[in-house]
Amino acid sequence: MRRSPTTTSTHDEDLKRKVSWASIIRLVGLALPHRKLLTFAGVLALLGTALQLVLPLMIRETVNRVTQSKSVGELDRDALLFLGIILLGSAFGYVQFILSSLAGNRIVMDLRLRLFSHLQRLPVTFFDKTRSGDLTSHLSNDVTQLQATLTDDLVRLAGQLILLFGGIGIAVWMNWRLTVVIVTVLVFVMAFFVTTGRALRKINREALDSLAEAMGSMTEALANIRLVKAFAREPYEDEQARRRLGHTFRLQMRGSKWEAMMATVGAAGFTLMLIGCMWYGARGVLSGTFQVGDVIGFLVMLAFITQPMATLAALYTRLQRATGAADRLFAILDEGAEEVDSVGAVPFPHGPGEVVFNQIEFQYVADTPVLTGLSLVAPAGKVTAIVGPSGAGKTTLASLVYRFYEPQSGEILIDGVPIRNMQRGSVREHIGIVPQEPILFNGTLRENIRYGRLDATDAEVEAAARSANVEEFVLGFPTGYETMIGERGITLSGGQRQRVAIARALLKDPKILILDEATSALDTKSESLVREALDRLMDGRTTLVIAHRLSTVVNADQIAVVADGRVAEMGTHEELLRQGGRYAELYEFVGA
Repeated sequence: MRRSPTTTSTHDEDLKRKVSWASIIRLVGLALPHRKLLTFAGVLALLGTALQLVLPLMIRETVNRVTQSKSVGELDRDALLFLGIILLGSAFGYVQFILSSLAGNRIVMDLRLRLFSHLQRLPVTFFDKTRSGDLTSHLSNDVTQLQATLTDDLVRLAGQLILLFGGIGIAVWMNWRLTVVIVTVLVFVMAFFVTTGRALRKINREALDSLAEAMGSMTEALANIRLVKAFAREPYEDEQARRRLGHTFRLQMRGSKWEAMMATVGAAGFTLMLIGCMWYGARGVLSGTFQVGDVIGFLVMLAFITQPMATLAALYTRLQRATGAADRLFAILDEGAEEVDSVGAVPFPHGPGEVVFNQIEFQYVADTPVLTGLSLVAPAGKVTAIVGPSGAGKTTLASLVYRFYEPQSGEILIDGVPIRNMQRGSVREHIGIVPQEPILFNGTLRENIRYGRLDATDAEVEAAARSANVEEFVLGFPTGYETMIGERGITLSGGQRQRVAIARALLKDPKILILDEATSALDTKSESLVREALDRLMDGRTTLVIAHRLSTVVNADQIAVVADGRVAEMGTHEELLRQGGRYAELYEFVGA
């Protein structure tokens, strides 16, 4: 059942954390590896700020001097000087922006790589409770929210703060009475920004969560597009997307209203300061307290003070969005990775490959046992088929061998060595799997086969393909092994995808092989070709066959019937039929 647009999974709720300065500090921490670039950019920003602060003083002196001397030459000379300062400041700003963008884009790239790398190393249990669409949203939307902050905002923030407070300091020196007018309005505006920012931060975080929910739902629908089309559910999915995106839109508009209010108050504050300074300054000129240059210079300084106010307000708004996104990203990065190998963990043993399950107890959810004291020996080099009703725990056994999960009690041994004492990567390097539904990437046939062993030569890839009967259809493609097979191998038939998966496993050359009913749902010809390829793959290997059709395991060296979380029967096909137990009942029921 698809979730409603107004709800999120329990795990999604766990990812929501209160925004704090800790997130901002961690964002700054992301920039530390690029501190040289950012420091240089910061120095340029400070130089540009210093030039800006000098201009009002120079304008004041020029106006006062020229109104006294009436010298056009002095005015022209000062105008050229102003032009030079503006051009120099613009050059500083241009280089600073390039350097900030360079550092910021590197930080964003590093963050995406770090997040992707961390996601790959999280335990399978994390992915059991998190939708892939939500993770895509983290990698895309959340990182994008941070991009502006990391590319430019952090550097600009320092420069704008210096411009604001430096400008206020110079304004006090120029005329403390006029400065009182500015600061009075400024205090009220900043207090409003801080108060409004809290509400905006909460709304932005909710909007990001809602967007992740909507993106996850749409990604899920597109991933299952054949099912959607088969049931003619396009209108239903349209409506679901409209509801979810509508919820996101309403949250975004609430945020936009707060942002508009902040912009309006900021503009009104600037207007009040301008009118107040003009009124008070004009009275001063009329009374002889101020010179005209004093007022003009101060009004220019006012512009330089209010400009960083507006910029800081925009930065503050973006920072609320960024910290909301950062909280979500850091929540992922704080998720514990798979258990590290214990001290003294050993490599995969070089023995024949016997697999022993000893009194295995396992449950995915508390108080819902799947395996209850299961014991089983899979002899080296032999085929052990595991059969039983749906939900009996057959596929769970394969997941435990791969160490996707750890049993709550009992142990699994390979050649007498507990796998919990082995290096996790080493275990997976020596086990191959051919799943019921082959998992292929959007790439070439050659790339998908080579995924089994990345250092394999083209000749080795093609040899594995021939052994898996892949070449039988590859020769019919104009581009052969360089043929793009589409997402999940969509351009191939079911039997062709299975043979590619078998070729990949052959290339890996594993000690232990797991087959999850690799011939189910195939036509007779395809099944024959796949069966022939599987026979080559299984030859001499310890093989566990997860069987859904009993007809596929009649030739297994031994068959384990799993029921009620343990092995209920064990023997060959003929032995189990003679016993007349569960296996015989299943065999008779399915008419195998």
